[in-house]
Amino acid sequence: MEQIYYIKGMHCASCEVVIEKKLLEINGIEFVDVSLAKAQVVIGYKNEKPRMENLNRMFKELGYKFSGTPFEKDSDFLKQLVGPIIAAGLIIIVFLSLGRLGLTSLITVDSGSSYPAFFVFGLIAGVSSCAALIGGLLLSLSKQWTEKYGKSPEPYILFNLGRLISYGLFGAVLGLIGKKLQITSSITSILILIVSFLMFVLAMQMLGVDFFNKFKLSLPKSITHRIADESKSEGKYTPLITGFFTFFLPCGFTIIAQGMAVLSGSATRGGLIMGMFALGTALPLLFIGISSAKMLSTNWSEKFIRTMALLILFFVGYNLTVQFNLSRYFNETVQVEQNQEAPDQIISTVYTSENDIVPSSFEVKKGETIRFEVDVQDNGSGCMSTIMIPGLYDTSQYLKKGETLIMEFTPTEVGEYQITCAMGVPRGTITVTN
Repeated sequence: MEQIYYIKGMHCASCEVVIEKKLLEINGIEFVDVSLAKAQVVIGYKNEKPRMENLNRMFKELGYKFSGTPFEKDSDFLKQLVGPIIAAGLIIIVFLSLGRLGLTSLITVDSGSSYPAFFVFGLIAGVSSCAALIGGLLLSLSKQWTEKYGKSPEPYILFNLGRLISYGLFGAVLGLIGKKLQITSSITSILILIVSFLMFVLAMQMLGVDFFNKFKLSLPKSITHRIADESKSEGKYTPLITGFFTFFLPCGFTIIAQGMAVLSGSATRGGLIMGMFALGTALPLLFIGISSAKMLSTNWSEKFIRTMALLILFFVGYNLTVQFNLSRYFNETVQVEQNQEAPDQIISTVYTSENDIVPSSFEVKKGETIRFEVDVQDNGSGCMSTIMIPGLYDTSQYLKKGETLIMEFTPTEVGEYQITCAMGVPRGTITVTN
């Protein structure tokens, strides 16, 4: 016999796996099919039908609600976004402020961002509701380990070690794939658009916009269920093996990191991006495993997810603006105005995709008009397709093969200024002296 229940609270493909795994633990349930797109579950059972009250009690901590009829549209949706909008707005203000100091790479997640940024991104992923899938799997493995070998931190260590190995290994593979695909700047641009679209879809799913639940970003259920099914594996290396294959489990944050690994176009950088992401998730997962507790309450988890969704939407727009230099027409106008007078000093460098800018260190004098010329011999890639000097020339410029890029400025303060891409990745320095 079958019974259909409608579900409220799902926001990504991992929710399907979490609910199906938990429902299949109930005696009498033969099969389960959860659909994110339809926001419902089909339960096949024998004997007694699963009672809706029991399901709601069982899934309360995970933030899911069951009903025999479709849920009505949430009339308080916009009201519930007030808190997340304020929180996201404050973070964006801090981000834009750091941008003037060339420190944005420490916050934003882009193919050119710093490795600590991906570590922080992993921490965020580890406390999100996506951790319900990985964290639940870890707790189940820990329980089996305790029953067989006694209580020990070993399963948590093995599980996270498996994740670090696989994320580093497969991240390198993704980076290598990206390198092969980045034959032309056009292919790179297409990849950027695809990843940006996936980020947009994930953000809308996290906000609970039903239309975007039609886009399912995961492997087939036959594969994800096999990976998430720890009951059929035995032995001391089960946590290590299971952790290794979690790379393929559906999680929005992981998909974003994987996309950035591809865009990095480097096996080394792709491996380090995914490795740092996995290292960031390891700390929350260790806490979940040792304390046997969730990281966030249901109420705070919902607000956290919405805040993260709004930030992802902001960075989608910000990254696209940077990657495609959408403000370049305004920038060119500014540049023409600045070129009216002869400079006091001209400093020059050459850009190639292999060596970046050479030379990369310069010394200029305070109060003098400086013309910084870049002989662009290759098209830039990703965020490294732009160049700026925070504090001296705050508007990013596009590196286009065959052109000489010119930035003019007059230093007013003594100090050392970084030459960066628009995301804040350092690529050289300009020292201003008296």
